[in-house]
Amino acid sequence: METLKLRIETTEKALKTLKAITEEPYSVIVRNAAIQRFEYTFETFWKVVKNYLDVQEGIICNSPKSCFKEISR
Repeated sequence: METLKLRIETTEKALKTLKAITEEPYSVIVRNAAIQRFEYTFETFWKVVKNYLDVQEGIICNSPKSCFKEISR
């Protein structure tokens, strides 16, 4: 359960940094930073879903696609 809380906090921080970069004026560097922050945010989010399914539901999934299929059932 502690791991899940930590992952949620990490994801919230990642979402804040993603939101912050979207408020910057456009440039190639900002675009690249936004892409990188999106990738990192997505990774942290799907790992939250994976951990939640494991801890709360007892469901094991090993990829983002399988985790999102399980959570939408």
